[in-house]
Amino acid sequence: MKTNNHRVLIIDDERPVLMTVEALLKRHGYHVDTAPTASQGLKLLRSKPSTLVLLDLQLPDADGLETLERIKTEVPETQVIILTAHDSLHNAIESIKRGAYHFISKPYAPEELISLVEKAFEKQFLLREAEELREKTEQLERRLEMAEARPTLIFKSKPMQKSRN
Repeated sequence: MKTNNHRVLIIDDERPVLMTVEALLKRHGYHVDTAPTASQGLKLLRSKPSTLVLLDLQLPDADGLETLERIKTEVPETQVIILTAHDSLHNAIESIKRGAYHFISKPYAPEELISLVEKAFEKQFLLREAEELREKTEQLERRLEMAEARPTLIFKSKPMQKSRN
């Protein structure tokens, strides 16, 4: 899958994590923005929409789960992967309930993170494709309803009358 249009926002207060994950994603061709706080991350997300957010649960200015809810409320189509050193079953369940795509514990293998990122973008692509197909289906259904409502117009046209003779 092409990565040149994929923008990732990393929200994490640990500078080494920000730098490492940013470098990893850039090596794989992703456009990356970083923010050390929830408020900066949300501001960046509004000004430069990202398809994917990598979000830490422990942030200095906000609770990660509340930040997740705000992201999903403001930009529901954005996929969110939770990255945290504070893993617990409760956090994992709450993250998924609130709309996270996945939950991954620090430390993690780089290939595991890249695989999750690729899968999140694939999910986003499939969701967009499904929405486009749903819209096309609705258009075709409306056109069919209109055609079925006026069948006599077709048979009254001169070309159709000639073809019937």
